[in-house]
Amino acid sequence: MNQEWLETGGTVLMAALVYVETGFLLGLVIPGGETLLFSAGLLCGIDQLRVPVGVLIGVLFVSAVLGDLTGFWIGKKIGGRLEHQPDNFIFKRRYWERAKTYYHAHPHRTLLIGRFLPIIRTFNPLLAAGSGMPVGRFLGLTATGCAAYITALVLAGYWLGQAFPQLGQYVEYIFLGIVGLVIGTLAFKAYQHRKETT
Repeated sequence: MNQEWLETGGTVLMAALVYVETGFLLGLVIPGGETLLFSAGLLCGIDQLRVPVGVLIGVLFVSAVLGDLTGFWIGKKIGGRLEHQPDNFIFKRRYWERAKTYYHAHPHRTLLIGRFLPIIRTFNPLLAAGSGMPVGRFLGLTATGCAAYITALVLAGYWLGQAFPQLGQYVEYIFLGIVGLVIGTLAFKAYQHRKETT
C-alpha cells in the first residue's frame, strides 16, 4: 500500500465518508460510521495516518457536524415529502417510521445519543428540521452528540493501536477489510432491493 497516500489522503477520505453519511442519507446503504471511526483511530494509533489523534478527532467532528447541518438543510427543503416517499435503493419506509417514532418520543435525547444508533443518526437531521426545531438548538444538541460519539470510537481504536503496534504489519488487510465491508454491504443492499421489487 502506498504509505504516502494513506498519510495524506486517508484522513480526507474518512472525513468525506463521515460527512456524506448523514448529509446525503448514505448511512442507510454503507456500513456504519462505527467501523470507520474505530479504524481511523486504529490507523492513527499505529502511526499510519501521521496525524495527531486530537487533530483527527477535530477533523472528523467538523465533518460530522457539517453533514448533520447539510441533512438539516435538506430536511427544510424537502419538507414532508418523505412521508410519501416510496421505498428505493437508499430510502426504506420502515427505517423512516422507526426513526420518526423514536424521535417524536425523545427529540432531545435522540439528537444527543442517536449518533450511536445507525438508522436514527442518518434520519436525525431530517426529523429535526421537519419538526420545526430551531437550527441553533439542533446545532448545540447534535454537536454534543457528535463530540461524544467520535471521541469515544476514535480513542478506542487509537488505544488499541497504541497497545498493539504490531498491528501496523497488517494495515493492508485492515484497509482491504474496510473496502470489502463497504462493497459487500452495497452488494447485499442491491440484492435486497432487487428481491423486494421483483
